[in-house]
Amino acid sequence: MNTPLYQLEDALLNAGAINKEQLDKAREINKKENIPLEDVLVNLGYSTYQEIIRCLAVHYDLSVIDLETVTISPEMLSLLPPSLIKKYGFIPVSKNNGNITIAVSSPPDLGFIDNLRFRLNADIKCVLVTPENLKNAIRKYFDQEPSETIDTLLKELTVHEIPAHKAEGEKVDKPRRETNDTEDEGPIIQLVALIINKAASSRASDIHVEPLSNRLRIRYRIDGVCQEVDVLPKHLQDSIISRIKILANIDIAEKRRPQDGRISLAYAGKELDIRVSCLPSIYGESIVMRLLEKSAILLDLKKLGFYENDDKRFHSIIKKPNGIFLITGPTGSGKTTTLYAVINELNKTDTKIITAEDPVEYTLPGVNQGEVNDKIGYNFPTILRTMLRQDPNIILVGEIRDTETADTAIAAALTGHLVLSTLHTNDASSAITRLIDMGIKPFLVATSLQGIMAQRLVRMICTQCKETATYTNDQLSEMGFEIEELKDASFYKGRGCKHCNNIGYHGRMGIYELLDMNETLRDMTYRVAATNEIRKVARTLGMTTLKEDGLRKAKDGKTTLEEVFRITGMDN
Repeated sequence: MNTPLYQLEDALLNAGAINKEQLDKAREINKKENIPLEDVLVNLGYSTYQEIIRCLAVHYDLSVIDLETVTISPEMLSLLPPSLIKKYGFIPVSKNNGNITIAVSSPPDLGFIDNLRFRLNADIKCVLVTPENLKNAIRKYFDQEPSETIDTLLKELTVHEIPAHKAEGEKVDKPRRETNDTEDEGPIIQLVALIINKAASSRASDIHVEPLSNRLRIRYRIDGVCQEVDVLPKHLQDSIISRIKILANIDIAEKRRPQDGRISLAYAGKELDIRVSCLPSIYGESIVMRLLEKSAILLDLKKLGFYENDDKRFHSIIKKPNGIFLITGPTGSGKTTTLYAVINELNKTDTKIITAEDPVEYTLPGVNQGEVNDKIGYNFPTILRTMLRQDPNIILVGEIRDTETADTAIAAALTGHLVLSTLHTNDASSAITRLIDMGIKPFLVATSLQGIMAQRLVRMICTQCKETATYTNDQLSEMGFEIEELKDASFYKGRGCKHCNNIGYHGRMGIYELLDMNETLRDMTYRVAATNEIRKVARTLGMTTLKEDGLRKAKDGKTTLEEVFRITGMDN
């Protein structure tokens, strides 16, 4: 159930929660990307779900409640089928004097209320809750524990049952489905849907389906760390892998070569794009599914977690009219997210932005996005050369992988374009040496580079179970921290609770190392100075290292010392 747009807009404008300019920008994205207006407003940082609910409550004269503080009786939970409750997004809360109260995240239409009144033979009263509050309550009361559900499905599958699949080599259509809709499907189909559902509800970024010698292991990567969630019988391996390959439109007959595919589906009202990678191993095909939520990338740079000094230096670099700005770090360190946040900041009607990506992970409104296709020779250098004939202001290159791409990017930077890209190096200063090692002349590197930022992602302490942590001097020394520097600091950790699945962490944030080029560093680059010399001088000029930034965030109670050590090691 969605609130009519005009009523939602009126409610927010009348309450002064947003202004007309913010609404116009949100409307534009809402129409182009088909993302609910309230999600756009929150993603842009213009409002919060709590504020939207408060404004709607005033507009419709409804009450607001928190389902976390309400106990719903079994009688209320059995009034209607769970499938109906999940489909329409509401939950019965209480019954009083013949009136039934339901919790909704947006005011329902009168037709729905009339149908519900007829079905329950009672008057219906609505109260408002936030979407997250409602989703958690529905999951709590109507979703079985995943392990129990999987056990139930496994009982239906015998050693002799191998679900029917398409004939080997036969082409299949890539389906598009709501993953909760599994009542009439076979157990294997339900099992695969459940694995994906469980991952999405657990905030997993990746699903790892790993054949072992005597079992099939399922692991989720949550907040950057792999966690084993299920172990399935070996005899189901081929059926599960075939089902995933059919969903991803991958050739199920080919088991000797790596293959890639994609699944598009809806989950909990949101669009998910799942990238599927198959890799042959000695015990069968290993599959990794990467989950991307299409509406989750509209980031505000303010949410990246910069401290004031770094924020000023960062904005100074990205506002330059030309030159190259590089973001470095390993796979999964959030480089693409940061690049998209930069594009989101710079995306104005008077600015033409073109991207070359491999692949395009999220669509950005108003941006010309191109995707690499090596099979037809449409690679980064080819796209870059074509871009320059399109007269862009800003160019985003997904990754500088080779000399040809680097040469073309530098040529673009030297002819008046701002070029944003990524590079795989461990720290910021190493990127300079890496470009020179790729064969780029030192004077071109020195002239074109405007700045380099290394980044990593650290897990954040769960706010629901946060408590004070104490460390001995030996523990601090083992993690490479200076004891004297930390003697008066306070630190925290997560005890572990239901909110964070007893891990103590919930969500991730970035730690950064920002090197902005100046005459001193350009001269050192021209002279091909050693990486450690460049790093030393950059620190004297104001660069904070990854470990130092992580330590600042640990002192602020955002992450733990163990997490900073896990990500940065003994590096200074």
